[in-house]
Amino acid sequence: MESHADLVARLEEWVERGRALVGAGAELELYAQEHRGLTVRVFRGEVESLRYAHSRGVGVRVLREGRLGYAYCTGFDWRDCSRAVEEAAANARFSAPDEHNLLPSQVDRTPGDLGIYHPEVEETASRDKVDLALRLEKLTISLDPRVKRVETAVYADGVSVVAVANSLGVSGSYRSSDCHCYVFPIAEDGEESQTGFSFDQGVRPSDLDLERVAREAAERALCLLGSRSMPSRRTTVVLDNMVAAEFMGMLAAALSAEAVLKGRSFLAGKRGEQVASSLVTVVDDGLLPGGPSTAPFDDEGVPSRRKELIRDGVLTGYLHNMYTASRSGTQSTGNATRSSFRERPGVGATNLFLCEGKGAREELVRGVDDGVLILQVVGAHAGANPVSGEISLGALGLRIKNGEPEQPLREITLAGKALEFLRQTVAVGEDLRFLPFEGSLGAPTVVVEGVMVSGRG
Repeated sequence: MESHADLVARLEEWVERGRALVGAGAELELYAQEHRGLTVRVFRGEVESLRYAHSRGVGVRVLREGRLGYAYCTGFDWRDCSRAVEEAAANARFSAPDEHNLLPSQVDRTPGDLGIYHPEVEETASRDKVDLALRLEKLTISLDPRVKRVETAVYADGVSVVAVANSLGVSGSYRSSDCHCYVFPIAEDGEESQTGFSFDQGVRPSDLDLERVAREAAERALCLLGSRSMPSRRTTVVLDNMVAAEFMGMLAAALSAEAVLKGRSFLAGKRGEQVASSLVTVVDDGLLPGGPSTAPFDDEGVPSRRKELIRDGVLTGYLHNMYTASRSGTQSTGNATRSSFRERPGVGATNLFLCEGKGAREELVRGVDDGVLILQVVGAHAGANPVSGEISLGALGLRIKNGEPEQPLREITLAGKALEFLRQTVAVGEDLRFLPFEGSLGAPTVVVEGVMVSGRG
């Protein structure tokens, strides 16, 4: 894999060459990305699949009088890149002019060591990575005889190099690594079966705590055995930190200025308003040390920074890239994101999380006389609508009586509106956790009063 310093030097040279191709009066941006990753999936003590992926290429944006053209090439060769530059310039001629199509200018970006890369990912042999997945499965099954099998156990990692340069003087690069593991055990009692889940993540394989993942996943499956539904009622719910982090996905989508400008956010037009309990502070921190989406700059080259989007329950702002910032008359927040070099930048979260409060989950549960501890939700993407704010999610969990989790529950549904959940939050824990699958969303345990829980009986 090419060093990020060499890659950005190459882009700087290509920007100078590209100026001659796009002509006077045009602006040019080159975004390069290389990624290598390995995913190991095991089942019943054997490798079910082992997938190695390697991609690299350059995305090209050309701006002329507000007209934007985009193209990309799959390689780090000037001949390929020059064709993409010419194609992007040609595409710009046919696009509609928009004064808000802008590239960032050069600014200082010296965030220091962010703790987002470790060579251990590249130095660890594939055989050892396979062993990690096999060991995770074995540990999970060994914890309790009722854990009969594992649906899947996975280890995955990746190393990425990113560089960006434009004709306005922006130039930067970085290298990052990440790895994660997860397991889905199945606990059985007679004809009944329940599935659990847990995960861990880090920047190197030795960051992963397989024992903790196995134990937590098994416990989550076991505690749901014997579950049944409950009568419908309004009650207090305790959202486990993984569940609360899933809800943050809905909030991240609603906080995107792109969605706000399109009228597709339940938070549109509410800046400066009290949209949540005073216990709720939501931060997006692209410089969080070791964070899942930490980087020195975003995918347009704008420096990353920490932003409070909701402070003590008051909505203070949205996530912006250069385009949405210009349309909104403000500055980019450093939240331009791309899924790859093949895509133009949109708006996305970079370590968006609900700030911690006080108390472990057990302590928060003890403070609830009668309620429900939610351990899993089903269909969070479909059942939590960031446009309308409507929530209707199937769930599993434990009935809380006198501060103790007791009867396991299934076939229940959480219903309501996101603003109700935010405003009726009465406690926030201190066990912040980020999900590995949602980009970079985190939350601690959250207690919400007056939630409609629908069930049978």
